[in-house]
Amino acid sequence: MSRYDATRVKNIPSMKILEPHVMKTRDESVAYFRIQLDVTNSLEFLEKYNADHNLDKTNRLTFFHIFLTACTRSFAMYPQMNRFILGRQFWQRNRIQFSFLVKKQLKYKAKETVAKIDFDPFDTVDTVRERIHKYVNKARSEKGSEADSEMNFFGKLPRLLLMLGVKIMRLLDFFGIMPKSMIESDPLYTGAMMANLGSIGLNASLHHIFDWGNMSWCFMVGNYRYVPVANEKGEVYARKMVDIGTTVDERIATGLSYIMGMKTLQRFIENPEELLTPPKLSRTLLDELALVDWEILRKTGKKKPRQYPKEFVID
Repeated sequence: MSRYDATRVKNIPSMKILEPHVMKTRDESVAYFRIQLDVTNSLEFLEKYNADHNLDKTNRLTFFHIFLTACTRSFAMYPQMNRFILGRQFWQRNRIQFSFLVKKQLKYKAKETVAKIDFDPFDTVDTVRERIHKYVNKARSEKGSEADSEMNFFGKLPRLLLMLGVKIMRLLDFFGIMPKSMIESDPLYTGAMMANLGSIGLNASLHHIFDWGNMSWCFMVGNYRYVPVANEKGEVYARKMVDIGTTVDERIATGLSYIMGMKTLQRFIENPEELLTPPKLSRTLLDELALVDWEILRKTGKKKPRQYPKEFVID
């Protein structure tokens, strides 16, 4: 059995193979945790970056851009983070892709839409900033995103027909034959769902993940706040902190992979200077990541491995 959007993972330990049969849904397989990040240096970096590049509010670099870049880098360095389980089998996602909510206006009754965006393992804060502003502007337009069109169509179906359609889609997805158009447009077929709660002044919550689609992660980014910190001399001083509320399908990887991946995420967020240049990744790591050329896949239906810049690949 094969899937349009992923490659079957083999050589899974016996204990992990049993987990999707014992814990059949993501709802009963979630792990919740929070990480607290010291973003004092990150905010100083943002201020300097935007001043040096003369960026105004419409195209400036934001903390959420740093977070997205750090997630991309972490998923690339720890490919197990980019897996999902469907049909009680393990799959390596063939793209690094994240979805997040976009408010069309910062008003109580303003409509919401969802942006689903592809990222590259060699992305930097510069490339991510440009891409996000482009997609967000599109999502906030009257036309909206592809997900809006899909939800508008299905939302108008009669209840019984919608119930039957959902059951059929779940069956197709179990056997890996969900229509390509559904996978492309549905925001829950993604590596992670994210929400920048700090943008509306809220702290990070712990959000569920969905049994629909194939997402394995949910990240909630909270608001900045001052926290007293003591050094080894007992001196107390204030640092700006942010909480990240994290939910993950614990079946997709080992606990050590989560810990190392999240520590890497924390390192990049707290030291965003590292995100100014592309990383150097080994060929073995990129092979495990299993990314494909999506333009060729869309046109021909054939999975061709991604080609990477030679100067950033370590053989």
